[in-house]
Parts: sequence; C-alpha cells; structure tokens
Amino acid sequence: MKLQFQKDALISSINIAIKAVPSKSTMPIMECLLLDASNGKICLVGNDTEFGIETVCRGEILEAGKVALDARLFSEIIKKLPQDNELSVLIESDEHFVTTIRCEKSVFKISGKDGNEFTMIPGIDRSNSVSLSQFMLKSFINQTIFSVALNESNKKMTGEFLEVKGDLFSVCSLDGHRISIRRTQLKESCPEMKAIVPGKALIEISRILSGGLKDEVMIYFTKNHILFEFDDTLVLSRLIDGEYFHVAQMLSEDYDTKITVNRRELLDSIERSTIFVQDNEKQPLILRISDGLLSLLISSDLGRMDAEVSIEKSGNDLMIGFNPRYLADALRNIDSESVSIYFTIPRSPLFIRDDEETYTYMILPVNFNADAI
Repeated sequence: MKLQFQKDALISSINIAIKAVPSKSTMPIMECLLLDASNGKICLVGNDTEFGIETVCRGEILEAGKVALDARLFSEIIKKLPQDNELSVLIESDEHFVTTIRCEKSVFKISGKDGNEFTMIPGIDRSNSVSLSQFMLKSFINQTIFSVALNESNKKMTGEFLEVKGDLFSVCSLDGHRISIRRTQLKESCPEMKAIVPGKALIEISRILSGGLKDEVMIYFTKNHILFEFDDTLVLSRLIDGEYFHVAQMLSEDYDTKITVNRRELLDSIERSTIFVQDNEKQPLILRISDGLLSLLISSDLGRMDAEVSIEKSGNDLMIGFNPRYLADALRNIDSESVSIYFTIPRSPLFIRDDEETYTYMILPVNFNADAI
C-alpha cells in the first residue's frame, strides 16, 4: 500500500476516527486505526465493536491496500510533523505491514498489522431513518447530556432516549434527580423510531459534528444499532437494551406557583452560590418565592450567600430547596432571555418549560431544615 496526503487532511480524519479507538483492549488490533485504500477511496476506521467510526480522507492512492496502525503512535507521529499543514505525507506499507511515514526530511518506520484482521463496521438495515440539521442534533445532545447518569448501576440512565413520533423528534435523559428533554418539529411525518443511545457515544458524535444549519445528518434506527451519517463520516453505536422509562408519567402540567424570571440574572446568582458548595457536598440552595421577588440563600461551612432576583409570580408563596448545580445546568442550556418555572409543593419537583414545549427540564427538590435558616 502506498498513499499520499496533505498533513491537515490526514490529521482531521485521524482526529475523527480515533474517537472510537479504546485506550486499552484485550485485543491489540482494537487499539489500531485502519487505513483502508482497497475500494477506490481512503478510509480511516476506528472500532471497539460497541462504537465505530469510518471517515473518508482526502488523499491519493498510489498503491491500493490496507494496514492497521497503533492509533496513539500513528496520531502522535503525524501531529509532530513540521507545522506547515500543506506538507505532503507519504505512507507506505510492505508485505509484512512495516509502515514508513515520510514528510520532508523526517522518516518514521513502525510495525503495522494485517488490515484484514481488523473488525470492520458492520452494514445495517437503512429502511428506518430521519434527517436533521447537524446544528439541531449537536445542540440537542449538548442541551441534555449533562443529566445522563455517570455510574452504571442502572444502564439505561447512562444513555439518552432518541425518539421519532410522527413529525416530532425528541431527545431525553435522566439520572434519578432530574430530567432533560428537547423536542423539534420535523419537515415531514415519519414512522415511529426509538433508541437508547450510550451517552459516551453521543458526546463523541457531538464533538465531530460541524454543527452547520444547512449541513444534514441522517440517522438510521435498527433493533441493536443506530447509525449517524454526515460529512463523509459514518458513526455506528450499539444500543442499550431494554425499554426506556415512562417519562411522560413523571411530567405534570399542574402547578400552584409559576414564576417568570430573567434567565441570565437568575443563573448568575445561582453560579455565585456554588462558591459555597464543595465538590461532594449536597448543600441545598433555598428559594423563597413571594410577590415580585425570589430570594436565594445558601449556607455551608465555607460561608453564606443571600441574593434577590425580581420575578413575575402567579399562585402561592413557597420555600423550596434544590441542588444549585442542577438548576445552573438547566438554565445554562436555554437560550431565551426569560424562563418560566413551575412549582407545586416543597416536596415536588420544579419544571422549566416554554409554551411551545421545545424544552422541558425537571429537577427534584432537596430536603432542608427550615428552622435552621
């Protein structure tokens, strides 16, 4: 095999495909990137059997073939080449898969592996699909991924629920303390499709997506996998098994108190309150709601903060406590100037939602000793 690239094109493709390469594996070839120039185009492939990426790289095929190279070593060599991104990089492998990398006056020789032993990304049925803008998908992932559970005691909580229902596409995540939902109207009605996609896979997809408003991504749903296709790149993820939680039953339209508040002003006050919360502490932020005023209070061994924010209120006065970081996470991922927040009683969750229901954030309250305030 003999291939020629411009350095910037090669680095760009390596940075995409390497996201699917595990740092450690019981199978050494899984720690490799595959350079495949056997079908008239150059593809870089990373695959750990649960999550795989294949991306087309611009370059010239001088001799067809394929080779698997240690991903970290290969990536480091290319990145350490001279700074000029338009430099030509020549990669050549012999019959024993010893690979020579040449650029200007630098020559590297590394041991490769037989590309035929590399596990390729499987082909999947493409009959169930939906098209979205890359901007929309990237935004939805970023605006919900923070409420995916980090520990794997409940596997389904470590993933996000992607659902197509008629002309509605939604993304939902929950971690036992909060729920995040984003919805959008599709251009046309589609058959019902749903999948629980690992959060780790979606984080990597979000990093790869260009996020252009006019750039599209095709999403293909199957029983065991989900495939994302965009910009000459395929990303395949195995799904999390099981039925997702009945989130609709956890949401309520009822409320006894509603406040409308400037989002930035409230977020700034909440972020200031986290100064007094150490990493592992669950110190609640106390909200006291009265006519025209939201009072915020937090007290810990480090100190105390009191703040006030102007609001529009309808319904009952209320005092309730929440994890300030959960509140900040939700508010940080809303774009509107003002937000409406709905409450019932001190032991029930709050809901942040807009009238069009393009977003819904639910947060469970935290118990606190009212007498100690």
